[in-house]
Amino acid sequence: MTTSFDNCDICNLRHISKHSVIWCSDCDEGLCLECSEHHSLSKLSRNHSVVPIAEYRKLPSFLVNIKLHCDKHDEKYSLFCKEHNECVCRKCIISEKHRKCKEMIPVEDVIQNSKTSVVFTEIESSLQEMKGNITLILEDRLKNLSSLSDTKKKIESEILAVRQQINHHLDKIQDQFIKELTSAVENSTQQIQSFLASVQETQREIDECIEDIVTIKKHATDLQTFLGIKELENKLNATENTLLSWSNCKLLAHTVVSYQLNTVLQNINDEINTFGKTFVDSQACELSLHRRKEGQAQLIKDNIGPGSCGCSIENITLKLKTNINTSASNVSGCCILPCGKFVVANYDPSYLILFSPDGKIEKTIADIMPTIYDVACIDNDVVAVVSVTEKNIQLVNLKSEKTIKTIQTSSPCCGITHSEGNLIVCPKKGQLQQIRLEDNKTTEIGSDVVSLYIAAFGNTLYSRKRDVETIICHNRNGDILWTFTNKTALKGPRGIAVDEYGNIFVAGTKSKTITAIASDGSKHKILLSEKDLVGSPWSICYNNKLKVLLVANQKDSQAYLYIVNHVNHA
Repeated sequence: MTTSFDNCDICNLRHISKHSVIWCSDCDEGLCLECSEHHSLSKLSRNHSVVPIAEYRKLPSFLVNIKLHCDKHDEKYSLFCKEHNECVCRKCIISEKHRKCKEMIPVEDVIQNSKTSVVFTEIESSLQEMKGNITLILEDRLKNLSSLSDTKKKIESEILAVRQQINHHLDKIQDQFIKELTSAVENSTQQIQSFLASVQETQREIDECIEDIVTIKKHATDLQTFLGIKELENKLNATENTLLSWSNCKLLAHTVVSYQLNTVLQNINDEINTFGKTFVDSQACELSLHRRKEGQAQLIKDNIGPGSCGCSIENITLKLKTNINTSASNVSGCCILPCGKFVVANYDPSYLILFSPDGKIEKTIADIMPTIYDVACIDNDVVAVVSVTEKNIQLVNLKSEKTIKTIQTSSPCCGITHSEGNLIVCPKKGQLQQIRLEDNKTTEIGSDVVSLYIAAFGNTLYSRKRDVETIICHNRNGDILWTFTNKTALKGPRGIAVDEYGNIFVAGTKSKTITAIASDGSKHKILLSEKDLVGSPWSICYNNKLKVLLVANQKDSQAYLYIVNHVNHA
C-alpha cells in the first residue's frame, strides 16, 4: 500500500492539497474533513469502517501494508476460500484457481469476533508467554552475572584467608626456629665464657709464678731457692695437667652454629608455582520456560472458519462414565489428577476425599484447614487448597496426607486454578492474583473483577463475577473480552472449567444445569439439566488429556464423571 496518510486521496485527484483527518479501510483512502462528511452520507460508504488518521498511524506497519483489495481485479474481498486459505473477490470465484473450490464463506462470517477468537487470544497468550520467558532468561542471566561477581569475591576472600594462614604458620615456625637458634647460641656462649673464666684464672696463676721467680732471683738465698724449686715444680705440673685436661675434654674445640632449611621451604619456588587452579563449568539450565502445547499450536492451523472457535459447542456431547457416591455433604470444589484419580473438597466439616479412577473412595484427608472453598491439581501427588477464612494456600501431599508447603496470601481466597506452573486465586478482597510456584512470586492480574471461581486458558481467564450471575472472559491485562448472562440457561453459576478449544463449562446451582459457552461468548448449550443431575451441581473440572468432565453436586453426595466428545474433532 503506497497511499500517503498525510493528504486526502479524493482531493489529490482534484489536484487539491488537503490534510486527511480519517482513514477508511474499506476504501483504502485517507479523507479530509469535507470529504469525510460526504463519505459518511453516501449510501455506498455510510457503513464503512473509519478511524481518525492519528489512531490509524498507530497500527503496526505490517498491518497497514496488508492489501484489503484483490490485486488482480482491484475489487474488495467478499469471500474466503477455505481450500486455499485466502480471501477472494467476486471475480476470483470464476478464475481457474478457484473455479472448483466448494467451500466459499462470506468474509463477514470469517472475520466476526476475530479479536476474541481462540487464535487471536492464543497468539496474545503466546506472546505474553514468550515475554515471560525472555524476562525469566534476563533475570537468570543477570543472576548469573551477579553470582559470578559474588563467587569471585568469595574466592579472593578464601585465597586471602589461606595466605594469612600460611603467613601465620610461617611466622610461627620462624619464631620457633629463631628461639631454638638463640637458645643454642646462648648455651654455647655460656660454656665458652665459663671456660674463659677458668683459663683466665690459670693465666693469673702462671703470671704470679713468673713474678715469683723474678723476685726469687733478686732477693732469695740459695737455700731458699733450692727449697722453693720443688714448690714451683708442683705448681708447674698442676698447671700442665690442667692444660692437658682441657685438651682431652674438648674444651678447646671450636663451637660452630649452622642450620638446615626444611626441604619443602627450600623447593617452594620450584614445587609451588601456582596458588591454585580456576575452573569454569557449564551447568544445565534450571529455567522452566513455558511452551505452547502442541494441541494449542495445531489449533492455530485448524481454526480457520466462521467464528474461529476451533470446535463448535453444538458438536459437544457428554456420555456418562461413572456415577459416584462421594459421601460429601457440602461440596465446594473438585479436581482431576493426571492419572485419572480425582479429589472432592467438602466445605464444612472441612476435608478432602481421594477417589480411584473408577469412583471408589481411597482415603479421606482431614485437619488441613477450616472451610475449604476450592481445590486445584498440581500433579498426581499434590493438590492446592484454599479457604475463605485463612490467608494462605496449602499444598497437600495426597500420599502422606500432610501439608508440604504454605503460601501466604493477602486475604482469604475463594476459587483457585493451576496453569503452567502458576496458581491463580480469587481473593475475597482485591484483584485476582497469580503466584509462581517456583519462588512464590505474587503478581496482581490487571482486572478489577472480583470473582468466586476461576478457569484459565493461556492468557485468557474465565470467572464468575461475585454478586451477579454473570460469566466474564478477560485477559490478564484486565481487558474484558465478553460477558455472558442468561438466567434461563444458567442461574447461580459456581464452578467453571475450560476445554482445549477455549469453550467453557459452567455449573448452575439454581438452574440445576451444566452449560457450555462458546469460546467467543456468542453461543451457549445446556449439556445437562435437572433430570440428568437430580440435585444442584456446584463444582466441575475438565481434563483435556483424559477428555472427561467431573460434576459434583452440592448437598446430595452425588458426582458424575462424563466422557466429553467433540464430534468434529473425533
